Amino acid sequence: MKTHLLLGSVALLALATPALAQETPQAYPENSGLDVPIDEAKPADAAPAPTGDAVLDRLNTLEARIRQLEARNAELEASSAEVATRVEKVEVRAATAVQSGPAPTFADVTGDFTFKPRGTFQLDYAAYNEGKGGYDYNNGTDIRRARFGFDGTAFKKFKWRIEAEYVKSTVNLLDAYIQYALNPKWSVTFGQQKAPFGLEANSTDAFNSFLERGMANTAFGAIGAERRVGVNLGYASDHLYANLGVFGAGEAVQRNADSPDEAQGINGRIVWEPIVDTDKLVHVGVSGYRASNFQTVAAVSSVATCTGSTAATCTFTTAAAKVPNTVRLSDRPGSRIDGGNLIDTGSITNVRSATFVGGELALVKGPFSIQGEYDHLTLDRYGADPSLSFDGFYVFGSWFLTGESRAFKGGSADRLKPFNDFNPSAGKWGAVELLVRYDQIDLSDYRFGTGTNLTNAGKGTSWTGGINWYLNPNTKFVFNYIHFKGDNSPLNSTGKVGKTAPIQAEGDVLGTRLQFDF
Repeated sequence: MKTHLLLGSVALLALATPALAQETPQAYPENSGLDVPIDEAKPADAAPAPTGDAVLDRLNTLEARIRQLEARNAELEASSAEVATRVEKVEVRAATAVQSGPAPTFADVTGDFTFKPRGTFQLDYAAYNEGKGGYDYNNGTDIRRARFGFDGTAFKKFKWRIEAEYVKSTVNLLDAYIQYALNPKWSVTFGQQKAPFGLEANSTDAFNSFLERGMANTAFGAIGAERRVGVNLGYASDHLYANLGVFGAGEAVQRNADSPDEAQGINGRIVWEPIVDTDKLVHVGVSGYRASNFQTVAAVSSVATCTGSTAATCTFTTAAAKVPNTVRLSDRPGSRIDGGNLIDTGSITNVRSATFVGGELALVKGPFSIQGEYDHLTLDRYGADPSLSFDGFYVFGSWFLTGESRAFKGGSADRLKPFNDFNPSAGKWGAVELLVRYDQIDLSDYRFGTGTNLTNAGKGTSWTGGINWYLNPNTKFVFNYIHFKGDNSPLNSTGKVGKTAPIQAEGDVLGTRLQFDF
């Protein structure tokens, strides 16, 4: 009985094998892009020598044929795996060559070279209310900034950027640099770039939370930070980021026989983020710079005269001469539509060097976040002129009504991506964020005038309530209501009086912005 079953099984295999042996895989078309050659079946192994036993000879032949089929099957599986790998490579290359989005990324088939346009457009409107001081504010619209440029990579390890900016009918080169990756954590950047300085200043302007940065951040950054030509060594890991650079002046500085040599400075920043998650963040950082050999300041406001005895008045006039080693600290009250400065030292002369140190903190927990910075600036002056110290800080809180969390990347604020992009027909309205900020800068260490007319430069404060409406990752509306106050402020057109009775400027701003960036 067993012999009959065995012979039946063998007969079935014998009937099946000729059909299997006749199958030949189809070759792929020449233009398929898969170009995987599939060889014809290899010659069968020679059958074993006859034994004289018909059943045994037949079994030996079938075993040899089975071995041939198994070998052929292994070949086909290997070819199939190669085809799948090549298909995947073709798909990856096609995806790399053009990545869609608001600004598509173009690349060659190797991925070594990429090219991507980038830009930012911000359209502002502001309405002012004069509360105290008599200054005539100007309401209206403004293109706060319009930027356009390109990012790219080359030869795998090089990155580059070139970008120009249009502000107040003037076009300037913003970024122009090349970065080389020394290894996965270290890089070096050459050219005009952001000098390391604080959290708001080192974040892209499109990703900051309010219409304008904190007043101290703006005023102190103009002395030894912002964008400058230099070389910057950077380190980046999952939780630690550091930068140290040597910088000159910006590319737009004009030099002549009356101007000093180029400004010089050393800037550094280090950030530690022990907790980084999609909805949780602890961010702590410090930054500093030391700058010297300041550029000539021409045609800026400076103190001319102070008259009166009991209610002395000091006024600003325009300096006619170019004065080396001169700096000026000033800023407007949270909006750039009107040009009036809330605080302004005028020209501070004989400045040998400026030393800045600042601290930064950001905490994110789900839809809630807190952020703040403290800044301190010291000016060392020549001769008998006293050294000066100034400081300022801001702190703000944020809450996303729609549940998103503020995003950070590389030690700076990053793009917010709403859970649901704006699409009213589908009942989706984007992301909504509520904010409140207190901002202060104190420049009162600098005094001008003589005798009883000695007057402090002033102190500025502001409260800002904000609403940010993110329609999608690239489009948002910003609404800020700002209440500001300044001691001995240029916005008080009735003049300035002594330290014991400073005259104040006070007012409100309703500012809005439509922003699109890519």
